[in-house]
Amino acid sequence: MASVFHRAQLAVPVACILILGCVLPLAVLVVFSVFEVDLDAFTLVPAFSGQSWAQMFANPVFAFLIGKSVVSGAGTALLAALIGYPIAVSMTRLPVLWKGIGSIVLLTPLYTGEIVRIYAWRVVLGSEGLVNAALKWFGVIDEPVKFLLFSPFTTHLVLLYNNLPFMVLAIWISAELIDKRLIEAARDLGARPIDAFFKVILPLTTPGLAVGVFTVFALAAGDMMTPSLLGGTSGATPMAMIDNLFGTAFDWPLASALSLSLLVVLFAFATGFVTILLRFDGARAVFRRGAR
Repeated sequence: MASVFHRAQLAVPVACILILGCVLPLAVLVVFSVFEVDLDAFTLVPAFSGQSWAQMFANPVFAFLIGKSVVSGAGTALLAALIGYPIAVSMTRLPVLWKGIGSIVLLTPLYTGEIVRIYAWRVVLGSEGLVNAALKWFGVIDEPVKFLLFSPFTTHLVLLYNNLPFMVLAIWISAELIDKRLIEAARDLGARPIDAFFKVILPLTTPGLAVGVFTVFALAAGDMMTPSLLGGTSGATPMAMIDNLFGTAFDWPLASALSLSLLVVLFAFATGFVTILLRFDGARAVFRRGAR
């Protein structure tokens, strides 16, 4: 009984932070979503109306932007997982010194601001940038390649570049926690390297993979700066729409409804992924061990 009470005491600060930082802002959005706007006085009227929700569901643009954001986040997370997984697993086999160097190299891009990284990519991929200059010098092209900048290709390339370190770190930490004796036992019992990977390594690193996918998906799906500065005419996002509705348009009820809808869709995606994740026996074993 004392142990349960002690755990409850430890959970109080965390619960307070979650309530103040997550639950309360969401409650404010819910309340604002049923308000109305008095454009003559530029004030919010607590009318408890569903007008903003009806307006959002009636306009297909909002559904398109939310779907576009989800697809962009999911695609970026999938590519980051495919690229980052072998990098993370390979880093576990490095000597300690090289692991430290690898972590520094991995995190170095994050030491600069997002704006700096975006404009650096504009220099690299622009019409007079390094890539086009190199292609011209080798005689591959005569005119600058236009799709390298202000296109969906550029947007997703930079999203992948910005978020790949989070995927690698999550999987790397998970892979480091694997008991190497399990892999050796599998090999001693006749398992081929590919079998040991799918039967031991992959299931036990699934929690780290899940953390990486959640992180990259949330960051990529919620990124407003990269699509706006690199996407050109294709750079419209629900975040930019929300920012415009809260700011310039002063339509807080519609902005709140759009924000909540986006959160619900992201939550549904996360729930579906967790359901798939829990089908792995190795993942359930890790969770049960963590619960103890």
